[in-house]
Amino acid sequence: MKLKSIATLLLCCCFSLQSCWLTDAEDDLPPLIQDYYEPVTMQRSDFMTTTSLQTSPEMIVNSGKIYVKDNFIFINERNKGFHIIDNTDPTNPQNIAFLNVLGSSDLTIKGNAIYVNNATDLLAISLNLQEGTMQITKRVPNAFPQISSPFGNEYYGVNEDEIVVDWILNETIN
Repeated sequence: MKLKSIATLLLCCCFSLQSCWLTDAEDDLPPLIQDYYEPVTMQRSDFMTTTSLQTSPEMIVNSGKIYVKDNFIFINERNKGFHIIDNTDPTNPQNIAFLNVLGSSDLTIKGNAIYVNNATDLLAISLNLQEGTMQITKRVPNAFPQISSPFGNEYYGVNEDEIVVDWILNETIN
């Protein structure tokens, strides 16, 4: 009786582990979900010129973190920049401008300086919303690692002078 139970247990284990056997049929497997995204890269020389203040507002599509300072609300548009909302009248907030900062996800404000991540760089920005101007007062290059994929994977195909500014869905994978 005991031998029959052990034999049955071993047989069940063999059947349950059969799906773990390695085969050469890797082409039959669907791509991993993280393979559906590919990085958007830019040359560093082009990347350095992309931060700007756009005095016309944009629609919020893919919001991230929110930061409130005095009468203004800053809403992150993931990896694109920040919507600037005038909240002087909380019953009627006004979307007044967009701060283009590629690869951005967060900001903080101390005094009159806005500190924001610009993909791999850290920027200190002086912003004058009444005049519609902004100035980068300091840039610390490579303060942050390259932006990871939505699944946390690193992209290692980047050249030294390239920056990952976003990840897009690859529609061509079957």
